[in-house]
Amino acid sequence: MPRVDGGVVEVDYRRSPDAEFGVIFCNGLGFPHEQWAWVREHLPESAACVGYNRPGHGLSSPLPEATLEEQFQIVDELRKYYLDGLPVVLVGHSLGGYLAAAYAESRGDAGLSHVVMIDPTVIADLQAIVGKLPHAWARQHLLLESVWAATGLNALRPIGAFHGLYPGEVSSSITEYHALPRTWITAYREYLTASTYPPVERLTVPLHVVTALKGTKAAKHRASQEQLLELSDRSWHHLYEEANHIGILAEQTHAKELAELIVPGSWI
Repeated sequence: MPRVDGGVVEVDYRRSPDAEFGVIFCNGLGFPHEQWAWVREHLPESAACVGYNRPGHGLSSPLPEATLEEQFQIVDELRKYYLDGLPVVLVGHSLGGYLAAAYAESRGDAGLSHVVMIDPTVIADLQAIVGKLPHAWARQHLLLESVWAATGLNALRPIGAFHGLYPGEVSSSITEYHALPRTWITAYREYLTASTYPPVERLTVPLHVVTALKGTKAAKHRASQEQLLELSDRSWHHLYEEANHIGILAEQTHAKELAELIVPGSWI
């Protein structure tokens, strides 16, 4: 998608003539729009789908000092360019889950159907660990990934075992994306910037919170995510004990169930 400043946003898009609603997918930290491949496959043809890469990721032009409002403006442009006239569902994973909800809060209910946050980043939790060991380890991990990518080792050791759960072309594309140093440098900047974002306070649209418990301190993680239900008067919590943070999207069984939450009215 071309932008007025001369930059571009990499977009993966489909819209049939009979589309009834639109979906915008907000990626997790360090992941491209291909992470939504299985979810998209299980959505009906009536869903016009827009996946995109944030600035500096994939083929999207870099915007190193992107503010939260600038991230929102990209979503505004995506809606106008691809989904004009359709009610929109905002779906996000990890940091993208926060961005989806924060955008919905900033724009009110104008043309929005609902929000689906999938194992989202809780900004208050992130801010609470700044300056502590978990925060330092997360930063170090992202920097190490950039080093592995720069030396070519990342191409031999993909970031996760879940690449192989996607179809061949999608798996190869994600592996190539993770082999780019730029991916991790941008993710590092996003991680640091995220700790300065304001927590979401209130939504005027329905909200689904999906929590993956495998590989976490389940009780603590569940309690943290449950707090997000207070954001909306119409909210639901969906727990996945056998899914982890990445597998919740990479495994077809989970992806199919997530698609059902995205279709307006299917969960009422």
